[in-house]
Amino acid sequence: MIHPGLAALEKCDTIEYAAGYRARLAAIPDSEIAHHCWRCGWEDADTEALELDRHKRVLADGGEDDYAETWGVLFDAGGDARANGIPFDEGRTQPWKEGWIAADINVGLAGIED
Repeated sequence: MIHPGLAALEKCDTIEYAAGYRARLAAIPDSEIAHHCWRCGWEDADTEALELDRHKRVLADGGEDDYAETWGVLFDAGGDARANGIPFDEGRTQPWKEGWIAADINVGLAGIED
């Protein structure tokens, strides 16, 4: 059985998540006193932004990069973004886009969209 406190953390407040996500993209620093869901959104956007920059540097240096070490984290971040109302963005990493699309398909199949 999952502890009730932990179960509550599995669901994010969509408004808080989206606010944290947008805050990171606007270069607003993380806050230790922010709502848990705000911080989840901020951290997902931060991971995505850092990995996208790293990926671009590797490609610019003539290397190849398939996100081997961060693929799953980025996929999950994309899915979380979709579940919390963050729109699809072509400027994201491939794993993020795939996670977003997978979550979008699941939302449609479950019929839980407004």
